[in-house]
Amino acid sequence: MVQLRLLGGVDALGDAGDPVDVGPAKCQLVLAALALEPGVAVPVGRLVELVWGEDAPRTAERTLQSYVARIRRGLGATSIVRSGAAYRLDLDPERVDVARFERHLDAGNVAAALAEWAGTPLAGLDAPGLVPAVDRLTERWLAATETDLAARVERDPASAVGTLTELTATHPFREGLWALLMTALYRADRQADALAAYGRARRVLVDELGVEPGPRLRELEALVLGQNRELAGTLAGPPAPASTGVLTAQSGPPVDPARPDAARPAGRTRSTSLPRQVATIVGRDRLVADVRAAIGRDRLVTLTGPGGVGKTTVATAVAHATLSDEQDVRFVDLSVVSTNRDVARAVLDTLGASEQPGPDLLGSAAEAINALGPVLLVVDNCEQVIDGTATFAIAVLDRCPDAGLLVTSREPIGLTDERTLEVPPLDPGGSAVELFLARAASPVGENGSHASVVELCRRLDGVPLAIELAAARTRTLTPAQLLERLGRDLRVLDAGLRGRPARHRTLRAAVEWSHDLLEDDERVVFQRLSVFPATFDLRAAEAVAADDRLSSLDVDDLLDRLVRQSMVSVRADGIGMRFRMLAPMRQLAADHLAAQGRAEEVARRHTAWVLTEVRSAGALLEGWDEVRGEARIRQLWPDLRAAVDRATAAGDGRLLRDLVEPVAAEVLLRSGSEVGGWAERVLELADGDEELLVFGLMWAARLHLRHRDPDGYRRLLRRYGEPDHPIVRHAGALATEDNERLVLLCREAAEWLRSKGRTYLAAMHEVGIGRALLSLGRVEEHDEVVSELVERFRVTGPPTLLHWTLGMLGYSKLRQGQREEADQLFAESAEVEVPPGTHSRSGPVAARMAARSGERGRAFEILRDHAAELLERRDLYEARLLCVEVVNLLVGAGRPEDAARLLGYLEATGLLDNPAFAALVEDSTALIERSVPTHATLRAAGTHLDDPAALTLIHALAGLSVGGLLSVEGDRSE
Repeated sequence: MVQLRLLGGVDALGDAGDPVDVGPAKCQLVLAALALEPGVAVPVGRLVELVWGEDAPRTAERTLQSYVARIRRGLGATSIVRSGAAYRLDLDPERVDVARFERHLDAGNVAAALAEWAGTPLAGLDAPGLVPAVDRLTERWLAATETDLAARVERDPASAVGTLTELTATHPFREGLWALLMTALYRADRQADALAAYGRARRVLVDELGVEPGPRLRELEALVLGQNRELAGTLAGPPAPASTGVLTAQSGPPVDPARPDAARPAGRTRSTSLPRQVATIVGRDRLVADVRAAIGRDRLVTLTGPGGVGKTTVATAVAHATLSDEQDVRFVDLSVVSTNRDVARAVLDTLGASEQPGPDLLGSAAEAINALGPVLLVVDNCEQVIDGTATFAIAVLDRCPDAGLLVTSREPIGLTDERTLEVPPLDPGGSAVELFLARAASPVGENGSHASVVELCRRLDGVPLAIELAAARTRTLTPAQLLERLGRDLRVLDAGLRGRPARHRTLRAAVEWSHDLLEDDERVVFQRLSVFPATFDLRAAEAVAADDRLSSLDVDDLLDRLVRQSMVSVRADGIGMRFRMLAPMRQLAADHLAAQGRAEEVARRHTAWVLTEVRSAGALLEGWDEVRGEARIRQLWPDLRAAVDRATAAGDGRLLRDLVEPVAAEVLLRSGSEVGGWAERVLELADGDEELLVFGLMWAARLHLRHRDPDGYRRLLRRYGEPDHPIVRHAGALATEDNERLVLLCREAAEWLRSKGRTYLAAMHEVGIGRALLSLGRVEEHDEVVSELVERFRVTGPPTLLHWTLGMLGYSKLRQGQREEADQLFAESAEVEVPPGTHSRSGPVAARMAARSGERGRAFEILRDHAAELLERRDLYEARLLCVEVVNLLVGAGRPEDAARLLGYLEATGLLDNPAFAALVEDSTALIERSVPTHATLRAAGTHLDDPAALTLIHALAGLSVGGLLSVEGDRSE
């Protein structure tokens, strides 16, 4: 059964305790909102507000549906149920840690509740809308913790001092915690420290809040000064159970509460060798809790991860937490150990023990460890002496039954008894930003700084060391300046941090440390893989890294070794395994590759691989596998962009055209504005080459059509020329929306393309014939052409062209008054699965159907989101058609004045010169003229709206209508 954890982070576990993938941060946010109240329906509007705040895109609800679908893939298809305009987590509350925590508290079982607590709720998740829930849970935990600590101070005051010291530092305004700390110190014969604690409490309260301590603290101070016997009595507050449920490193023998040191050997002291713990550890609460739980179950736990990711920080936090639980801890740093034999000697040095006569260093170490009794050994930085660490770990497991081992290393040490936990990077949009702000050398202001910080953390892949180094540079650079410099070279971060080991003072030193431990062939593959700007699969790695000396099988093996050593990360994506190099690793590897003069050779291999892959995916786009092809294109996009940039820099127009051609249609089908920009790059490199000019003008025209910028296209013609070619003649008519010419020129271009074997592009131009005929109101000719295309696309695909042509037929039937047939065509069009982001009029159609069934609020919601989507992708071509639906809906909702302004915009665009579209708003126009005395003035004002302004107005008008109408409809349904 799936278990959900919100304490210390948001994640899910399967039956065997294995992680269940519930998606990225926004999916986790949706899951958290539902899991905080399992079984309770959370309105869609509330979820949208939590995810996007006031800046929700028009596609928010559709995107939210995709997030829910993503979560369901991990938790099960029935885990989240749609209930009207709300979602409900259909899961037993006992499978949610927060629900169990609150149930235990409600039942008065403090120990059981504290056993559930694994850290700050939703840690690492940027969830401003859930702050009240997090604060409520934290407050309940603090109250329970105070109750538990009150009992501990009664039983064993000295044992509570460490925990209370930490809690008063992190929650300095809670006077109850200060009172407990003062009492515990006094009862532990530390009168001076008790008075010092009062002084700290007073300073905090006066300096931060401007208030004096309350009566309870002042009375305690007087009791301490007077050495009053009352302090030896019972503290106020309910007793707590004997067990707090906190996991410890090694349970050890039971301790007599009256004699807390009875279980310790004579002369035994707790560790004083731990590294200093940083003041705040960001984004690691859940991981620290998981590690502590693991060392409570397993005697050997290894933390793995790349250099700079924070393995030592996590291990140090675990060590201090374990020490606070009265467990002995010893910290052994192996970073300066260079030979395997010296591992045992380093342990002896740390323990202050002498070598026994003879060669058995391991025996001496085991004897020294056993003398400590129950102890946790934290062995840090083992990668360069991994074999020696493994030998030492075997000796401890065999000879030291009361000792546990927590190891940090780039790779596991490889024992069957080993429990491995990966230390991942921080969430770039959440805890990484929190870390940056906490470590910033200077305050980070507003004016876009936050966006720059988020992008910085994303660029640095959430690597804590890199983020801390970047934060240190804010003394002299703003986040925006730092981001701009990072775009050129990560060495901007190499100013260094004091108080760190040499290998962690600069980012370069941290990754060089790892790089230098690689074997020669591992370095070769590692460096070649730096050519991938994002994730890649095994076939891609083989294509780029294999050569005459290293076969594909060699690359497979070496990649596996790099993953094992945390130089490359790997994740499953539902199709296969995807590999990735963190940004600091990738820059280092690229620098070494360039220094060896091999960068251009590897880049050529990468470009050749990209060309093969993009052609393969492009072929899928032309048939029924379009959805799969588009998914592959999206996955390939960072590599394609890198190859396009290289071809542009090299001035190779032919190669650039070959790279862009398989995806060029995206500029028309899915607002691929970047592709349109690439087409214009082809024009820049054409240098009189007619093939390149024709290609560039064909696709640049479609970009300017979508942006409704015919003048921009005319400027291109003046700059580069206008070859006498059927494709270019068609492009000119398309960019200027000359529908009379397009009927003929679409046919001419389609025939030319078909003669060249370009059947897919020919079909796209034939769809253009239908669009031009519909725009001209020639519905009979339109229906004849488009009906034939529909039947063809039903057989051959691609889905997008079938979706479009069915919709075109629907609009034609609507124009002819055949509403029932139009609705059937629209419904069939909506059922066709098209790739995400495909230009579609399903939204406006769905709004019309919702309004027709009485759900006007829902209709406005759909149109608001559609307007926002068009604005985001700057798809101005569709603004007029959306406006038609909004005018009718506003009139139907009794708001003809608002509709009048938009009607003026429609008239100015010339769309209503088309009889087919004029007929769609004919009744609304008549009603506006009858009922709005100022309609002429309002329409005149609307004629001054350009496309973006009209879309913005549509978004605003629809948004104003959504809330009220939806609530009214909800009341009616009840």
